[in-house]
Amino acid sequence: MKDPAHRTKVVLRRLPPAIAQQAVVDQVDARFAGRYDWACFRPGNASQKNHRYSRLYLNFKSPEDVVEFAEFFNGHVFVNEKGAQFKALVEYAPSQQVPKSNIKKDARQGTITKDPEYLEFLELISKPTEHLPSAEIQLERKEAERAAAGKEPPVVTPLMVYVRQQRAAKSMAQRSVSSRLSRKVAGVVTSSSSPSKRSSERRRASTSTQYVVRDNAKEKPTYILAPKRDDHTHREKIIAGTSGGTILKKLFIVFSLL
Repeated sequence: MKDPAHRTKVVLRRLPPAIAQQAVVDQVDARFAGRYDWACFRPGNASQKNHRYSRLYLNFKSPEDVVEFAEFFNGHVFVNEKGAQFKALVEYAPSQQVPKSNIKKDARQGTITKDPEYLEFLELISKPTEHLPSAEIQLERKEAERAAAGKEPPVVTPLMVYVRQQRAAKSMAQRSVSSRLSRKVAGVVTSSSSPSKRSSERRRASTSTQYVVRDNAKEKPTYILAPKRDDHTHREKIIAGTSGGTILKKLFIVFSLL
């Protein structure tokens, strides 16, 4: 730790939280301008939850300047924008070390005029600029090139050939299955229609003829087979053939097979 007689770094505490750095520096420079070589301002916080004062760190060139600065600003009153007064406090800084400015000079500083890339850039921009044609002209050129070249044949990849073959095989399989189903359906229809035709023919044969009973008093009843369409005429003949125009004693029973 340095001897108090050789300390040169001080801190000005309890400054208004919302005070600007330039306002504090202006008041310090009004009396101590050029007598310090390093300064650092830490702003405060005016909120109620995290209230914090502002502070200013200074490193003077001589210890005598530190004593004079403490006599002038220790207890100095600063007023904020609302009129509130804050009494400042001057103390030695806890750490007397001052950050060093590690500013190194670049060896390439001032050599840009000799850089080959920079010279190439200057040569490039010195050339006259070539204006590109407008979009309409470029479009017309492309259309003319396409018209001259003609339509290009479509590109058929092996994958497209494979997909086409699979589709063709699938369609052939579907056609064969559909043809088999149509044949089966036709056979079922013909087999089902043949019995119906036979039954209809039997019905027609049975309905086309009928049996008529003729009864005589002396002889046994006999059966006469007559077609159905001649039913009424046959009845008239039977009635006319009865003996002596007597009333028909027995009823004619007609059996028709429908």
